[in-house]
Amino acid sequence: MNTMIAATVYCIVGCNTGSPDKDALKVLECDTETGAAKIVQSVNGCEGTTYFQLSKDGKTLYSVVAEKVDNKSHGAIVKFDVENHRIGKMTKLAELPCETPCHVALSPDESVMSVAVYWSGIYGVMALDERGATFGRDAYPQASAGVLETRPYQSAALPNDAVGPRKDRQQKAFAHQTFYTPDGKLMGVCDLGCDRVNFYDYKKPGGLDKPVVTLKADPGDGPRHAIFSNDGKFLFVVNELSSTVTSYAVAKGTPNLVGASFQDARGRLGEPSLPFTRIGKWSMLPEGCALKETETKAAAIKSTADGKILMASNRGHDSIAFFAVNEDGTLTMKNVAKLTGKFPRDFELMPGEKFMVVGHKMSNEIQVYAFDREKCELKPVGEPIPCWRPLCFKFEE
Repeated sequence: MNTMIAATVYCIVGCNTGSPDKDALKVLECDTETGAAKIVQSVNGCEGTTYFQLSKDGKTLYSVVAEKVDNKSHGAIVKFDVENHRIGKMTKLAELPCETPCHVALSPDESVMSVAVYWSGIYGVMALDERGATFGRDAYPQASAGVLETRPYQSAALPNDAVGPRKDRQQKAFAHQTFYTPDGKLMGVCDLGCDRVNFYDYKKPGGLDKPVVTLKADPGDGPRHAIFSNDGKFLFVVNELSSTVTSYAVAKGTPNLVGASFQDARGRLGEPSLPFTRIGKWSMLPEGCALKETETKAAAIKSTADGKILMASNRGHDSIAFFAVNEDGTLTMKNVAKLTGKFPRDFELMPGEKFMVVGHKMSNEIQVYAFDREKCELKPVGEPIPCWRPLCFKFEE
């Protein structure tokens, strides 16, 4: 049965700090048939939304913001009411003893919000309701400081015990993303500085102190973001520093039986406590690309709704790489589509997938592209939309 897509849809846009009006959130109105788009709301008075998440019912937006506390920059976890495609009241949920996180994520059951703080290498989780309160004040007395009574928060810092070889970017551990296994049992943290992805039993008391599973990337890869395939059989990690994507097979039954023996997606017997099997790694750059590793870096990773095409953006080469996802989890390069602007940090396909919205961060603009799925080509539609350093896009479902 075909699902009808409304011609008019709305996309929330998060922006970097530094906007003259401190309007770090915008609402973009888009036409899924023509690709036409325009900004219909700017939210003033907040900065540094970077990444944010929408609740499944579309009524709440969870984010971080930058604020000054005692003349020092700190981050805060906030929520906004969303109604009739408009962003409304902001409520502060927690003040953080660190700078503004670079990434936030919601657990599958929406009981927990997690953050990754890049420069400090900190990762943390905050209960949004009683389902996430198992790591609350009884187990973590320190969580009460600066946090609302019903919002226990815990955090930990990545150890600087295995820094990578890139002296310009891997001086220490850097937390770049938090994400969840499809069943919500484990939380992953991408560590760009130490070339690894750690998984934590985050709802268990003390669960953030030591990972239960660690994926080790190649030296100098710099894992940035990761997503699971629709069926949960594969994990795809985009590596910022090497501009590559690594594919892993996920063991059957993982992570429900962490530490137990398992069979991986290819039917091979695995070892205890290692529920991922590396499949391979693929470059996001075209053959013969003359750019040095220091001149381009990977950013976002997404997939089409059916999961058959994987997409990842290059900043510097200013392009989006498209891969076909094969049944065994291997990837086949389909195209590297050049963009018209600079520094594509994030992008998102419109519902219906005829068009793609891309944020050209260093061009201070949003550009809509027509998406040719068969050829995986992009063609600009209309003029760029001025926008201060767009960083994140989420369409209302």
